[in-house]
Amino acid sequence: MIMSGRCRRVKEWFRDYIFFNPKAFFILGLVLSHSFAEYAVVSTLIDYLTDNWMKEHLPEAVAIINLQDGVKIVLSLFLAYAADSCMGPMGRFKVVLCTTLAYILGLMLLWCSANNYLSPIREIDVFYAAAVILVVGMAGQEPPLRAFLADQLSYEIENPTEEKLEEIDDRTDILWRVARFSGATIALVSLPNSTWEMAFGVSALVMGANLLLFLFGKGLSCYKPHKPDGSSFGIILRVLKAAIHNRNRNYPQTEKGYYWKTLTQPGLIDKSNGQTHLKPKVPFLRLDKAAVIDEGTPPVSPKEQKEQELPGHLCTAEQVREVKRLFTLIPIWTSFLGCSLVAATGNTFFYEQTSNMDVRIASNIEVPLKVLFALRSIICYIISYMFWSKKARQQQVTRIRIGVGMICSALCCFVAWQVEVRRLYLTEEEKIDPISMSVLWLIPQFILLGLMEGLATYGLQEFFYKHVAISMRSYGPSFSDCVLGLGNFISMPFVLLCRSWFKDSINTSHLDKYYLTLAILSSVFFAFYVNASSSIESVHMGSPSNDEESNESLEDQRGNATEGVELTGIKDGNDYTTRSFSSSLRRRKNVATASTAVRFFVLLKDKLALESPANADSPEITEEPLLQSHASTGAEEVVSE
Repeated sequence: MIMSGRCRRVKEWFRDYIFFNPKAFFILGLVLSHSFAEYAVVSTLIDYLTDNWMKEHLPEAVAIINLQDGVKIVLSLFLAYAADSCMGPMGRFKVVLCTTLAYILGLMLLWCSANNYLSPIREIDVFYAAAVILVVGMAGQEPPLRAFLADQLSYEIENPTEEKLEEIDDRTDILWRVARFSGATIALVSLPNSTWEMAFGVSALVMGANLLLFLFGKGLSCYKPHKPDGSSFGIILRVLKAAIHNRNRNYPQTEKGYYWKTLTQPGLIDKSNGQTHLKPKVPFLRLDKAAVIDEGTPPVSPKEQKEQELPGHLCTAEQVREVKRLFTLIPIWTSFLGCSLVAATGNTFFYEQTSNMDVRIASNIEVPLKVLFALRSIICYIISYMFWSKKARQQQVTRIRIGVGMICSALCCFVAWQVEVRRLYLTEEEKIDPISMSVLWLIPQFILLGLMEGLATYGLQEFFYKHVAISMRSYGPSFSDCVLGLGNFISMPFVLLCRSWFKDSINTSHLDKYYLTLAILSSVFFAFYVNASSSIESVHMGSPSNDEESNESLEDQRGNATEGVELTGIKDGNDYTTRSFSSSLRRRKNVATASTAVRFFVLLKDKLALESPANADSPEITEEPLLQSHASTGAEEVVSE
């Protein structure tokens, strides 16, 4: 029975998530080509720089790669904003098309720089141009391409519920990971130890072929337009603009002083010192004033409120709360600074450590540098899949997951420190290249780096997903990448200015001191994370479903007279019976059960207290403390004739 139940669940999982969709088929080809280029070229671009032009300029090469990664992350947010706000129904398709063309052009320029067709100075100029264009191409992967895939999977569903949206997100994630894993596998199998010229050329051809397949799907009219509903990034800008414009307005004394798009919601406000604030609290930022109606003027009509909203002088209270939810994550994001520095180091210095190490594990077998990157990615994917169930996505589990990931980042730096101390010692003692130290010594730190990304980075995305509004969930990977991208920008001046640690080559540098410093910083930021995560008020900034539940409860309180339980007292001596129940009683079993129980005991008590028929005809029923129970929202009313 247990095995049959598990087999049935596996079949249901495959039926829900593994299926053939012609629209997804054309789009996933691009996802595969992006992954192919990433594993074949982009992941080890630091090695290409130091092998060709910057062998004796290590800090400059590291700064170029970090700058490229950081600009790519920031640019992806602006491209997502443009696709959602400025380019019409097919905005995401246009962004994907333009960025893919830029990616192909960048790979072709890299191929030209790798050949001996140009002079050395011209080759460097071509490389810099290729690096800039390549950044534009890489920025179009997430979120534009991923959001476009989700649009096509959800097009046939009208007015999807939150459960349907989560199912679409899970389905998109499964297909996305399958395509990326396929691209990485093809790259590692087909180009294990290829030359740079071949890697650049083949990557450009693979992406060009998949772009033609993508356009073929457009020619068949497979892609359906997505009606732009405004970018969530635009909502943030509008709220900040309105808050600055209304900075001189006073906080209202009641919730009616805010501009609500729907009904006023007292459960989402906080009153203190005669002022009313919107939940959750965000220190040092007066974002509430973006939704404050000017009390110095006569009451503003809904039409006038709408006119103020259009130029950005007034936002709804719901929009302000969405932005405040996002800003409450700033302490958590700050604690990820240590992880971002470790990730930036893993993309640069970790690969450079192999420069004078023995890459042979047998007489004729060499370990490609791409294998280390693949090992890191495989560990990351395996760990992220271990937290797929709903129970593993609970808030407390996610917090512990992030904390363990931060511990792995500190351990990764400690291991890298010990390996680098050993490598520098052998370099000084043996004075040969390569030294008698196998590249397999680097495997533990790459495994820990993959654990950090699978636990902390993907855990941060899950944390973001559970703590922001539904409209901002598609920006989860981009915002998480921006947090980690800070390490790229911070490490640049550190590497360029600390010349005593970072010399012109890897063998004369003191990366051991840098790794030890990162280990200490990671430990400090882990302690900061423990303090920050425990101070977040999850009940006030929780998932959107919490707000929906509170709104539903509020509606129950307001509409209980028409939608609530309908009880009719039938006078027959001292007998009272219930005659009818409304349809909402059956829909809200918990509320109805508590409400009915309270009324039953009230009626029973009245029956026992009545001593004469005259009392039975009395229109008043004495309210006892039992009526003040908070067992349900409907327990505050007593219906009698």
